[in-house]
This record gives sequence, structure tokens and C-alpha cells, in this order.
Amino acid sequence: MIENIIFGLGAIMIVEGLVYLLAPYAIEKVLTLLKNLSISVRRQMGALLLVVGLILVFLVYKPVTASLASITCC
Repeated sequence: MIENIIFGLGAIMIVEGLVYLLAPYAIEKVLTLLKNLSISVRRQMGALLLVVGLILVFLVYKPVTASLASITCC
């Protein structure tokens, strides 16, 4: 379990690093746009991203656990 958490954090760091490396000016524009949004809109965006992330994680891990449960011994 801890390996999965570390893997996920590492993957996020890789993607974030690539964005800052390849498109630093785009990040500045995005941050400016986010700053101009109201707090309620930013919270709604955060909630949406949270739900989508949870759905993605559920879709990835559900088939793995279901396939493990179907394995029978002997």
C-alpha cells in the first residue's frame, strides 16, 4: 500500500516537473486566471477534480481486486 502512495506521489511530481520545465509561461497564465476566479468557483473546481480523481482510482483498482477475488486455490 505504501508503495502505491509513493508511486502516485512520484508520478505527480514527474508530471508537475514536466509542465514547469516545458511550459513555464503557460503556468503563469493559468495561475493568473485562477487568481481572478472567485473562491467559490475554485472550490467547485477542486471538488470536481477530487470526484474525477476518486472515480479514476476506483476504476483502476476495482478490476484488480475483483480479479484477485476470483482466483481459487487448487
